[in-house]
Amino acid sequence: MSRSGDRTSTFDPSHSDNLLHGLNLLWRKQLFCDVTLTAQGQQFHCHKAVLASCSQYFRSLFSSGGGSGGHPHALGLGPGAQDGLGGPPKEPPPPQPQEEPGTPSSSPEDKLLASPRAINNLVLQGCSSIGLRLVLEYLYTANVTLSLDTVEEVLSVSKILHIPQVTKLCVQFLNDQISVQNYKQVCKIAALHGLEETKKLANKYLVEDVLLLNFEEMRALLDSLPPPVESELALFQMSVLWLEHDRETRMQYAPDLMKRLRFALIPAPELVERVQSVDFMRTDPVCQKLLLDAMNYHLMPFRQHCRQSLASRIRSNKKMLLLVGGLPPGPDRLPSNLVQYYDDEKKTWKILT
Repeated sequence: MSRSGDRTSTFDPSHSDNLLHGLNLLWRKQLFCDVTLTAQGQQFHCHKAVLASCSQYFRSLFSSGGGSGGHPHALGLGPGAQDGLGGPPKEPPPPQPQEEPGTPSSSPEDKLLASPRAINNLVLQGCSSIGLRLVLEYLYTANVTLSLDTVEEVLSVSKILHIPQVTKLCVQFLNDQISVQNYKQVCKIAALHGLEETKKLANKYLVEDVLLLNFEEMRALLDSLPPPVESELALFQMSVLWLEHDRETRMQYAPDLMKRLRFALIPAPELVERVQSVDFMRTDPVCQKLLLDAMNYHLMPFRQHCRQSLASRIRSNKKMLLLVGGLPPGPDRLPSNLVQYYDDEKKTWKILT
């Protein structure tokens, strides 16, 4: 309570909760809804004021051409559309024009399309119905129900509709949920959505988990498909950490583990800066030869087709076709019309004409 002369201002801390509860009740009973959102064929009747209060996108969209008149409005119908919005919202970027509203977008930024009744009926392309329902639940209740099965859908919708509060909750949920059982899944979600902090936490958990493996488990990890990390260099660095964790006991396994790595897949500059700098790669005869073979593989690019082996084979649980050619034929080159592939059954490389 504050006083100013004869006037008294009294704050009611319960008002915001009562207001949100009232809006939620209106939403549940479908009263006074003035806009319909459609995702994957499922419709959600909502209130423009609620959407605009939490989303800059909707705020710009509704204010740029909405009004409350009874005439339908067209969004993204091209320059000849009647009763248009008068200009697309400047922030965030508007959807690209479409001749037929509601059709799939050809542009990755074209996430929001509209039916002919643009301001009253919006079709959300790229949004899952589950993700949209959970986001709307947050807008009307301040609570969002997340699980590892749904968090990616909610995260995608919150980014498409520019609702940073939900994005923040999704990131916090992922950071708190990382465990031995799910760090791979969390890492994939983080990589897909550019969540660097979450990705670092997941990778850290992976490293800590790997350090506890015994030799047989570590060997199986290096042989697994798909690999647990994104690159061959990361696999090498993980192996080095495992060896250094108990150097006296584990260093004897270095040659065996290094044989399971595919050094030819590591770019030459990384081989020099990151691999050659490790002491046992220079001193152990087996490791030294593996490094030398990889160096020679990169030094003679026109003879790589003759030097194909497991050490240069891309890690995948599917057969891969490698197009070799594009240069004029020569004594050390394959003709440009040849395709080389690896036969999983016969464990050998073959050439298709």
